[in-house]
Amino acid sequence: MEIHVEQERRFYDDVYAQHLAARDQDLRVGREIMLRQFDDPSEHFYERRRLYHGSMEALFARPVDGLRVLDYGCGTGEWGVMLATEGARSTLLDLSPRAVEVGLKRARASDVAERVDGVARDASDLSCFPDHEFDLIFACAAIHHTVKYGDALGEVLRVLKPGGRMVLAEGWGNNGLLNAARRLRWKLANEPAEAGEGVFFEQADVDRLRERGLRVEVQPLNLTAMAKRLMRGRFESGVARGALGFLEGVDRVLLGAIPALGRYCGEAVVVCEKPE
Repeated sequence: MEIHVEQERRFYDDVYAQHLAARDQDLRVGREIMLRQFDDPSEHFYERRRLYHGSMEALFARPVDGLRVLDYGCGTGEWGVMLATEGARSTLLDLSPRAVEVGLKRARASDVAERVDGVARDASDLSCFPDHEFDLIFACAAIHHTVKYGDALGEVLRVLKPGGRMVLAEGWGNNGLLNAARRLRWKLANEPAEAGEGVFFEQADVDRLRERGLRVEVQPLNLTAMAKRLMRGRFESGVARGALGFLEGVDRVLLGAIPALGRYCGEAVVVCEKPE
């Protein structure tokens, strides 16, 4: 099914509207708060905690204080606002105006409203930004949504400064068997096509980034541990957490012995640097 921009915008407006009623204390965010949430089995972050920990490490591999940051496909704005609490000046970008509204409310709750602005925009047209506007771009499960719209990739690279970095936290889609299982789970769960669960970021996308001159490093994560999808919503159970920990241990052994298996993992942190 082909999804158009307006369909996707309406879908995510409905998804994010519910967050507008959240209390300020529940919206408040910062680096330490997010790190605790990653490791809390009752939080939605927990299933992807290795991906998020890896993303956090990549973001803070260099100082962020004073940087112009774009939170691309910001969702409810946790990452962009968190970077603002570390001294960055963040712009929240999302197709959904409701998502941007939630993110700005989060910035006020986190006492960084003066360092955060927001733009609701189709990612294929970032003409509201001049060339080379941002030092750092972060996209969490977002690029795979936008590459299907016009020259969205060219636009995001246009607004990245020479010498700037882009950090992507993505599902990694090179494993045909895993992709088939993902699509089957998506259909069985009757998830809407607008959620984008049938589209994956893969090696071909990395190749396109390299063709455009970027230096790209990929940290693949979770091979056998992608079975965590079967445990979704059950991580408060010690059995589920134990099983996941065991599979993550298996992955460490397998990927340490045969690094080439990383191509078939289910998630990846992708770090791109634009040449000076």
